[in-house]
Amino acid sequence: MPATNYTPIQLYRSTTSGNTPLAANMSAGEIALNIADNDMSMWMENASGTVKRFFNNPAALKYPTADGTSGQVIVTDGSGNLSFATPAGGALTNNVRQAVTSSATTTLNLNSGNVIDLTMAANITTLSFTNVPASGTPILIQIVVRNASDGTAYTIAWPNSVYWSGQYAATTISTVQTAPTLATGANGVTVIALLTTDGGTKWRGWVEATIPGGAISSLYSWGRNVDGQLGQNSTAYLSSPVQVGVLTNWSKVSASSFCSFAIKSDGTLWSWGRNGNGQLGQNSTVNVSSPVQVGALTNWASVSAGNNFCTAIKTDGTLWSWGNNSNGRLGQTSSPIVYKSSPVQVGALTDWSKITASVNFCFAIKTDGTLWSWGDNVDGQLAQGTTNSQSSPVQVGALTTWSQVSAVSRNGVALKTDGTLWTWGRGGNGVLGLNNQGFYSSPTQVGALTTWSKITTIYYACAAVKTDGTLWTWGMNNNGRLGLNDTTNRSSPVQVGALTTWSLSGRGYYAFIAPKTDGTLWAMGGDNAFGTLGLGNTVNISSPIQIGSLTSWSQVEIGSRGTLATTAISVNPA
Repeated sequence: MPATNYTPIQLYRSTTSGNTPLAANMSAGEIALNIADNDMSMWMENASGTVKRFFNNPAALKYPTADGTSGQVIVTDGSGNLSFATPAGGALTNNVRQAVTSSATTTLNLNSGNVIDLTMAANITTLSFTNVPASGTPILIQIVVRNASDGTAYTIAWPNSVYWSGQYAATTISTVQTAPTLATGANGVTVIALLTTDGGTKWRGWVEATIPGGAISSLYSWGRNVDGQLGQNSTAYLSSPVQVGVLTNWSKVSASSFCSFAIKSDGTLWSWGRNGNGQLGQNSTVNVSSPVQVGALTNWASVSAGNNFCTAIKTDGTLWSWGNNSNGRLGQTSSPIVYKSSPVQVGALTDWSKITASVNFCFAIKTDGTLWSWGDNVDGQLAQGTTNSQSSPVQVGALTTWSQVSAVSRNGVALKTDGTLWTWGRGGNGVLGLNNQGFYSSPTQVGALTTWSKITTIYYACAAVKTDGTLWTWGMNNNGRLGLNDTTNRSSPVQVGALTTWSLSGRGYYAFIAPKTDGTLWAMGGDNAFGTLGLGNTVNISSPIQIGSLTSWSQVEIGSRGTLATTAISVNPA
């Protein structure tokens, strides 16, 4: 390799600290180290032939801290003169954290803090910084990017002013290279550092940590526990969250009538609770009160429990079911009345993407955006335009734009990729949101809005979040489950309060619990006779109350008065 690719270094010794080397003995860009008896100094000759000292005490060289209050960085004036400077500037010296939720256009105001907790709720197509201190002041900021709690993988289009680690060539910046890939999974975290010395004209960026979603996640349960569905190795009821065991590698949960399921981050599937129909998938009909692994496979991707049966999708896109097969709910055409006590594949297709199991029927979305249903159809809940039950998956219409689907009673709710909201099935109590109580056997649009973002179902009620973070509920309001501070049924969507920080992650049953984007968990309302709401009591409520004080809740799902929830790792790098 040619010598011009290297910066020559002279090493000389003197008895005087900081003794200046002779310019005649150096070339432009060359570095000299002077080792004195009690000190060491570093010198560099700039392009004009002047020798400049920019280091005179090795103890002074320290990597800058995240808050910019200590340490030093090397800065240049653009003419080859280097010096050390302490990061400083405005609010950045105060180690202030700020919370930001992403939108298409996201602006980070550095006067609000240098450690930015960025919760992803939408793709960022335009990212900018304001109130960046003036050129010449080294500024280091830290962005803690947290993925969505439902696992949606959002992206950031970083501005061209950000150059990633390894893109510096001498004192100039080379071409822009690929930005780092963000952590995936529910609440996955990517910690990114950005450094600028020229007022934000150019930023140097690097990744400090990547924590995949679900990598560290504890499992909690509370509520009714008659069959051990809380996984606590007992049948005692709990009115506040209690951790299930000590493991911290839980990834996804699903709860139904007296049984529970969870997937670990290693892809294994676990179940516990009532098992009279073999619904635990453990090749037996024996109840268990603590998590037991289903088989030995490590490729389970998602799971959804129905009434005495269960469905799941593997990472290879295959669909599986087991348990009670009445009404063809297992999708197993060959044996319409035979129960299954271990997982059996549904057909041979490998393009299944999302699954939801209701009382005695199912919905699934394929990777091509098509919607499929099977099982009981007495109220037209399969959205097939008929009331004929189906014992194998049948496509709903011909559209390829379905993105989400949810069901827990005799109705269904779904979102399309264009942000429109659709419902069908039994419309009693206004659950379909169509401003009536009619029955619909095919998908019908709710209103005309295109700003719906997330959906979930409660027993004969529904909830949805818009792209602006507002929460809306409708349907049966027994015990105030809609969170509207009353017990009046609603037949069209009504906003819950005025907050814009709501998220949704799982279904409800006789009660409703929802997380916010800040990781807090809130009991919205409903039947709390068995402590289902996790508030430490059995008092019904009809408006949101926070459950505990944790800010790391990731998922929650309520079965028949029993609740499962997971917490993701709480990252506090400052």
